[in-house]
Amino acid sequence: MADRRLIRGYSEVAISRSGMRTDCEGHPYWGVCFRLDGDVRELFPYINGTFERARYGLRPHHVQFHYEGVRCTLYPEDATAAPFRDRDHVFAFIEQLVLLLNDLYDRRTELTPNHKVYHQPASVVEILKSLPKTNCGACGHPTCMAFAASLRSGAASPADCPDFARPIFTSTVYPVFGQDGTVVSTFAIESGSATGRRSVAPPEGETHGASPPAIRYDPHGIQIQQDLTRREIEVLRLVAEGASNPEISEALHISPHTVKSHIIHIFNKLSVNDRTQAAVWAVQNGVI
Repeated sequence: MADRRLIRGYSEVAISRSGMRTDCEGHPYWGVCFRLDGDVRELFPYINGTFERARYGLRPHHVQFHYEGVRCTLYPEDATAAPFRDRDHVFAFIEQLVLLLNDLYDRRTELTPNHKVYHQPASVVEILKSLPKTNCGACGHPTCMAFAASLRSGAASPADCPDFARPIFTSTVYPVFGQDGTVVSTFAIESGSATGRRSVAPPEGETHGASPPAIRYDPHGIQIQQDLTRREIEVLRLVAEGASNPEISEALHISPHTVKSHIIHIFNKLSVNDRTQAAVWAVQNGVI
């Protein structure tokens, strides 16, 4: 009888400290990276539709969700997860995850996929920078800060503010239908000026009193945000390509400790929380 399991095993298990987190007794938590022996990307929309607060992303292609008290991020053939109490906890979770993936694969015709892609919401402070900061009240909120908070939560619309900054580009998401008429995937088409490398000219007849700050680029023509150094851009490019810290260390001939330090600086400068968000920023800004 043919083995119809999508995943039969895993390999390349690497267990490491999961940041500085500890349990109530002061013991450190652990994280794990490992490789699956099959491609699970077709399950991402089903995981996104099955688990509450799951996050589905395309750049890079991944899905993040919580299972058995552990935050797990799946890539097409790789996975990361944390936190764990010890080695036994790690391997017990991986075994359960493999069972879960095979179960979802077997029941995929009964499940409803969710192809909605997660986008990291802007912070209230970032939104506030696009507002006039006059507290005019035209939006129905007492202050621009209150309006920014409502925008972030989805309780308000940019159209409520008459002086809200114009968007640089817009994106429309379209469905892709399968033979049975169900939505099997989506794609987005951007309109307007979609790249930060080109300046956006003001409407005819409109002038500004002050010159905008000069845009800086690295030797590869990539716009520098928050003064990324040349080395940090090299590290970011490798992170976006999926390289691990040891691989970055070997490629750039620097110590693993230096790699970790660069990545922390990159996260801080780009205001991101993990490698996936940094990779998304790198793709959107042409780093890879």
